[in-house]
Amino acid sequence: MIAKRIVLALVGVCLLCFHAMAQSWQAPERGFTSWQPAPNWEHALLSGNGEMGALVFGHPHEETIILSHAELYLPREMSDSLIDQAAHLEEIRSLIENGNYEEATKIPVQLRKKSGYDDERDPFIPAFDVKITQEAANISEYVRATNFATGEAITYWKDDVGTFERKLFVSRADSVIALSITADAPINCTIRFTNRPVEWNQWGYINEHMEFMHSRAEEGWLTYESAFKKKNRYGLEGVNGAGKLLLEGGSASVEGNGLKIQGAKEVLLLVKIMPDFRDKPSDIASVKKYLNKQSDSYETLLDAHEQVHGKIFNRVSLDLKANADNKAMHSEEMILKAKQKEVFPALIEKAFDASRYNILSSTGVNPPNLQGIWTGTWTAPWSSGFTHDGNLPSAMSVVMPGNMPELMDAYVSYHEGNMQDYQMNAQRLFGIDGINLPGHTTTNGWPTDFNETWCLTLWTAGAGWAADIFYDYYRYTGDMEYLKNHAYPWIKQSAAFYESFLVEDENGTYQFNPSYSPENNPKNQKSQAVINATMDVMVAKQTLRSAIEAGKLVGEDKSKLRQWEELLANMPAYTVNEEGVLKEWISSEYKENYRHRHVSQLYSLYNHMDEDILKSPALREGAINLLDKKLAFRNDEGGGEMSFGLVQLGLSAAHLQQPEKAYDAVKWLASRYWSTGFGSFHNVGHLLNTDISGGLPAVIIHMLAFSENGIIYLLPALPETWADGGSLKGALLRNQITLTALSWNKEEVVVKLTSAIDQKQRVKLPFSWTAISGSKNVIKQENKADGTFQITLKAGKEATITIKR
Repeated sequence: MIAKRIVLALVGVCLLCFHAMAQSWQAPERGFTSWQPAPNWEHALLSGNGEMGALVFGHPHEETIILSHAELYLPREMSDSLIDQAAHLEEIRSLIENGNYEEATKIPVQLRKKSGYDDERDPFIPAFDVKITQEAANISEYVRATNFATGEAITYWKDDVGTFERKLFVSRADSVIALSITADAPINCTIRFTNRPVEWNQWGYINEHMEFMHSRAEEGWLTYESAFKKKNRYGLEGVNGAGKLLLEGGSASVEGNGLKIQGAKEVLLLVKIMPDFRDKPSDIASVKKYLNKQSDSYETLLDAHEQVHGKIFNRVSLDLKANADNKAMHSEEMILKAKQKEVFPALIEKAFDASRYNILSSTGVNPPNLQGIWTGTWTAPWSSGFTHDGNLPSAMSVVMPGNMPELMDAYVSYHEGNMQDYQMNAQRLFGIDGINLPGHTTTNGWPTDFNETWCLTLWTAGAGWAADIFYDYYRYTGDMEYLKNHAYPWIKQSAAFYESFLVEDENGTYQFNPSYSPENNPKNQKSQAVINATMDVMVAKQTLRSAIEAGKLVGEDKSKLRQWEELLANMPAYTVNEEGVLKEWISSEYKENYRHRHVSQLYSLYNHMDEDILKSPALREGAINLLDKKLAFRNDEGGGEMSFGLVQLGLSAAHLQQPEKAYDAVKWLASRYWSTGFGSFHNVGHLLNTDISGGLPAVIIHMLAFSENGIIYLLPALPETWADGGSLKGALLRNQITLTALSWNKEEVVVKLTSAIDQKQRVKLPFSWTAISGSKNVIKQENKADGTFQITLKAGKEATITIKR
């Protein structure tokens, strides 16, 4: 009770007081501070290594740390076979052609009921909690912080007993969670493992699925075991965890299911979580054996971790010339100012760093799920799965430009592991070869979403969207072995789907039926089933272009290339409506529904400067007009739900070279969707979700530098607010180029580029220049008025170019 009163007292202290109180503690150079403990798990400090995650509340005397594991998805019943939608595909198509959209979407729903296919996604669940109870005392100083460069979540306080610092990180080098407590006074505390609390309305679900959950203590050890009642082909049967206690000074004794520590100078707890799979069993003995092999030094473990995590994080930095006082603000102050519509450079810089940190920390065994690698609830929204119609692509969008190419392996491996399921989807849902990626997945690749409105089993664009992400790794790295063994097989399977799925209309143009624009329906109908959703066409065209380009590189048979070229040549044309706005559904039959969170009809501009759009004055203007419509909707909604829709707007605006519109998206993304622990949210102020942690830095990087088709665009969407000066360092450009540094002000732009290969590139700026200087034999001047010139890059040699405005 005393500790609770102290925490409440902390909350009531003004921000200025806490500025003064935390002066004796050194804030991390790249990271953030917070002046009060997390009010709930969504505001906790985040740490992770792509395998295990930790949510740290930061309470001085009654601490909770929630641990999680990337593979911990609770098994549910799983059917032996998928519904046979393909047998009814012609009926579905006929109903849609005749305008009977709702009747068409009822067919998969009815098939599901008839066949007893009631599969749901295995949900992501927490592992267990670490509870730490320390002596309660009056607090005179307090701060919690995350150090992005080291991955440490830190709680520091002074009270009547002494000065304490509690630190935690999850090691990428040694795959352990390291928790340290140090003090200038003897440390007296109790540490125990406990189940994540179950809410009253979750008990039925828990009793149905959990066989047992046990936590124990023995001399020098804490252990946790759980087992699941349901068995399915994912093979997860339970989870085991152990914590090894190491003390400097003092003593420890078993007290109930915890360890009571008295008089210690330093406390170190090493924790390991091991899922128990049918084909890869684990037990407590194996977890202990693993921990016994680890170093007993926090600093040694941290140094090894920092060599991996820190190396990746520190590659990229953004400097928008933020005010030093603003940079020193606690997270609560930044968020409060942002709510007052004051979006300042320090906040954008902090959100940029936090974003890359969150994606790095949650990517490894798998790509980041909806909550990254963290959860504090047994019933996560949407099972905290992998959502392929927007969320996961947004999360992955920073990986390559944000110079974290190692993380792509998690995405590729996850999808390749589900390849047979995706092939089954194509066969059973559409009766054709190739692959079909559902809108949502967790532990397998079969669809689980059946609804008369949200008709996701009719969605065909998922595999093609993933193909662009697969192929982008090659575009950046030039890795031919990867192209041959990973990207191209996926692209070819995606293209194979279209070979049989597309049918000609009376004019010889290929038709997409059924078709679906993610989660939106035309204003003049209830169903989301349509013919020729613009996004479906865009994804198919992009997939076929990639298949042709990559096919030529790997020596694909010419007849196959000609087949893809023929498909590409007869795609439906994009259209604008009577208001001059790019249409979400190509036919004039469907009325636009602007007030929606997705921006699917701009798909081809998310990751590319699509020439189909940019070379057509009407389509380009239509896309710009759509940006205005969608930004007006967001403004009316105060940001609104589903933040990654703003990522779609920001990326599209950057590639349309509309700086102020891109900046509008950045302002919303940086100001309204962050916890006090700098985790990103799905909605304004709540619902932890990592999609914009990938999307926000991707938007900013693409606004400042972007490359495609042998052209490097420098400052293609620089807003006036940033025109006075700034820098971006370490980003990647396509074609094996590192943007070593880019700095700008109103007089000049200085860019440093390093290429892995000898090559020539064209450089384009959005303004005319007066003079260029740089490394010897690098620059060939072409067109001052057009803002372009050509550069010659030599492998491994940095080229420096100064452009005078």
